[in-house]
Amino acid sequence: MKLKINPMRKLLLAMLVLFISATVFSQIANEIVLAKKRHIQSKVLDENRTILVSTPLGYDQSNTAYPVMYVLDGSVNTILFASGLVSDLSSRVLCPEMIIVAIENTDRFRDMTPTPYDRNPNLASGGADKFLKFIETELFPFIEKEYRTLPYRIFKGHSASGMCVIHAFLSHNQMFNAYIGISPNLWWDSNLFSNTADEKLDKMNLKHKHLYFSTGSKETAHNIDGGQTFYETLKKKNPTMLKWKFDHIQDEDHGSLGTIAFYNALRFIYSGWKFDMQKARSNGLSYIDEFLKIQSEIYGYEISPSEAEITSIGYMLLRQKKYVEAIEAFQRNIPKNPQSANVYDCLGDAYLAYKEYDLSIKNYKKAIELGTLNEDENLETYKRNLEKATELKNNTKKEDQ
Repeated sequence: MKLKINPMRKLLLAMLVLFISATVFSQIANEIVLAKKRHIQSKVLDENRTILVSTPLGYDQSNTAYPVMYVLDGSVNTILFASGLVSDLSSRVLCPEMIIVAIENTDRFRDMTPTPYDRNPNLASGGADKFLKFIETELFPFIEKEYRTLPYRIFKGHSASGMCVIHAFLSHNQMFNAYIGISPNLWWDSNLFSNTADEKLDKMNLKHKHLYFSTGSKETAHNIDGGQTFYETLKKKNPTMLKWKFDHIQDEDHGSLGTIAFYNALRFIYSGWKFDMQKARSNGLSYIDEFLKIQSEIYGYEISPSEAEITSIGYMLLRQKKYVEAIEAFQRNIPKNPQSANVYDCLGDAYLAYKEYDLSIKNYKKAIELGTLNEDENLETYKRNLEKATELKNNTKKEDQ
């Protein structure tokens, strides 16, 4: 049966699509751009591939580089959920801010399957290695040229694309640092992945690697059995350098477990990401520096705190009246976030508390300059802070006369 749509409804649908596209992908003054659509003409795959790229809020006002998460089955919903989850967790210092790259499908079954599907030889399959070659030799260079990236990559997929993630972990282990396979089809090709893991794990370099995979208790029996068999293989091999977790989630099916499993995966990968506030209160920046050194050893690259983390530490030190240390903390934010009005406003607060009025006024003025340029929502606060600092300076002069 062919569904008929009247011309007026077609027009309304077209307008709705254009509105959604503009909201998500265009840049207009005062608009928050959640993602941008980019295109790559792939020589490896001989086709044009579309990706959606989401950068952290404030990306354009900083010099900061970020880890990159590559998400399969890319779509508007995929990029919205991934970027929203990471943004929320990172705002609570439970993971770092990230660049999210969602890869749209062209031929999903072909690209996600590591071996041919013998039940239907007419169906394109077994192209996962070629697809991963596209990611490694064409997508990685594109992203790392166009965006500020750190040498840390996460690979995430669900169902068939989760299978591709597990295949990448076992057969292309140098490509990514962390692997998230949500409800992967681990039954594929007579438990191919368990057999491969049994053969390869002893020879793999697993330093700085994380692996998370999950199943739901309400999935089909072959999906549950495939996950359990892979878990038993990993447990038997016991790869000591690999940080891994199998998550069998109760009361969730193949589709519904995706939300909670994605959250659980990030919480597992970044289980020790948040510093101990009590130790920070007691030991200040020396504790933070030692904590970041340990984190850098865990993840394999030099880790530095985000603007929000430094801001939190700085104000904690101010409340303790450790003014010199607070000033040092806020100063650390400037080289990485030179276009952020907030970092100068915070530094102005520290100098004001230390009664260095001229330096306070200088930094508030810089905050106002950048806030005006960036249409910062806190601009009026910066102006009030400048007025307060100027008034305190003038009152001090009067008292000294």
